[in-house]
Amino acid sequence: MSQFPLHLIPSLRSLTTGRFIVAATHLFTPRLAARLFQLTADGTPAIAYARMFAIRNAALGLGLLRLDNFTRPQHFLALNIVMDSVDAAAFLAAGLRREISPAATALTTAVALSAVLAGTTALVEHNQAAALAPSPSTVH
Repeated sequence: MSQFPLHLIPSLRSLTTGRFIVAATHLFTPRLAARLFQLTADGTPAIAYARMFAIRNAALGLGLLRLDNFTRPQHFLALNIVMDSVDAAAFLAAGLRREISPAATALTTAVALSAVLAGTTALVEHNQAAALAPSPSTVH
């Protein structure tokens, strides 16, 4: 387990907060979320998918809150980066296939890439903090 205060990593706080904002908006107001991202909700499975997306983001956010309980927190941070990268690729691909509008493609891909950036920054900051933390054998 971690020997340093992970809650002090600014990008980790940002990523966690973003996860919970996405989770809350997509779970409780999925039509509003679809409208904000300029996605069509009526006659599509968008509402169900938005709620599934919300649950996944809530689970990732809870994991980030408890990151200090992971034996290797960097692995969970890397998982976040991979998931957000896949989201960005999926949104971009949907736009290229013209399944969503250019505006929706830009908005959704930008949000996913911002999460990739926050996750990558959190991983770098975590690794830097871990390198500076005293090892358990030197702490008395």
